[in-house]
Amino acid sequence: MSIYPKSHKTLNLSPPSLLALGFLGFITFGTLLLKLPFANTGNVSWMDALFTATSAVTITGLSVLNIHESFTLFGQTIILLLIQSGGLGFMTFAILAALSLSPKVGLKQQMMAQDSLGQTSLSKVTFVAKGVVTYTLIFELIGTIILTAAFAPTYGFARGLYYAVFYSISSFNNAGFSLFSNSLVNFQSNYIICITISILYTLGGLGFLVLMDIKQNKRWKKLTPNSKLILIT
Repeated sequence: MSIYPKSHKTLNLSPPSLLALGFLGFITFGTLLLKLPFANTGNVSWMDALFTATSAVTITGLSVLNIHESFTLFGQTIILLLIQSGGLGFMTFAILAALSLSPKVGLKQQMMAQDSLGQTSLSKVTFVAKGVVTYTLIFELIGTIILTAAFAPTYGFARGLYYAVFYSISSFNNAGFSLFSNSLVNFQSNYIICITISILYTLGGLGFLVLMDIKQNKRWKKLTPNSKLILIT
């Protein structure tokens, strides 16, 4: 009999595989939550819940249901959290969680983060992960304040604030989800809402690396080729 303990097999997956499993986990968990009795109004099938959760996490914006009519406030909040999770990215959460326990991120975790954040330098992975969260919260907060001022006169402060939070997060993450059956048609002449949401979409579409590059370098000549190409396009 061997005196050495048996070695435990570890599951060694490539960074892309781990990222895919992470997003699959968000989708699965979101589907289960959306099927809870108090998350929907009773007309949501498993396929509907799966489709909605997948669309939210992957910030696709497609929906086979009227979000406002098919889901309760709890269900809508779940969708909003799934959008935020998909927008920030699975590895951003993982890195920040690791940082809360340890000041350094391991090599394997950094390699995974490279695939998620589009960053080629390992030394910048942690910096970018923090920047992603910071930029997201700042722009979404500004959007929420402006949209609350626009929605509140019509819907009251509480509901106006809720709409503002939802559309600010949905817009900045380029998700496209709406709480109205006709999207934003009723607000086509409300320039504050239209312009604010358009700016949030644009800033979110440029990407975090471009925004961080602009903040750091400020001048066109100092921007990276990637940032210049995206801004020109």
